[in-house]
Amino acid sequence: MVGAAWLATVRSVIASAERSDVQEIELRGAGLRIRIRRGQPSETGIGAGDRASPQPSVEPQVDSPYHLLRCPLTGIWYDSPSSGTSPFVRPDDPVDVGTVVGLVETMKVFNEVVSDVAGVVMEIVAQRGQIVSAHAPVMAINVLEELPRPEIGDMA
Repeated sequence: MVGAAWLATVRSVIASAERSDVQEIELRGAGLRIRIRRGQPSETGIGAGDRASPQPSVEPQVDSPYHLLRCPLTGIWYDSPSSGTSPFVRPDDPVDVGTVVGLVETMKVFNEVVSDVAGVVMEIVAQRGQIVSAHAPVMAINVLEELPRPEIGDMA
């Protein structure tokens, strides 16, 4: 397949599989082979061997006066790039549009979750290793018109 067409095909197949109860599927054609198998996560990828078993999916009902950053797809939530490293963000951390705030693992692919607003992280809803549904809130952000910048005298 040429260009990004293969990626659109993969995303379509994954979305269809997620909406069904299929346990395994393999598709071949046009120079592309897609194999999807449900089951326990393998011990490959980020934090291999150190990852906790996925926790049950929870769709938290968050009533917040802040902007709710939502997970772009269903998968396992990770708040840091690997076990033993600092989280991408913590409460009270400033974020800008495009700041990586976490990872979601779907079909053994780690996808960055980025902030869609500029502001300050107020609460992190998703827990490491938790299965998070697509469009479920993962954190609350107090949206700021402009992030505070350090004064010249504060940079010493």
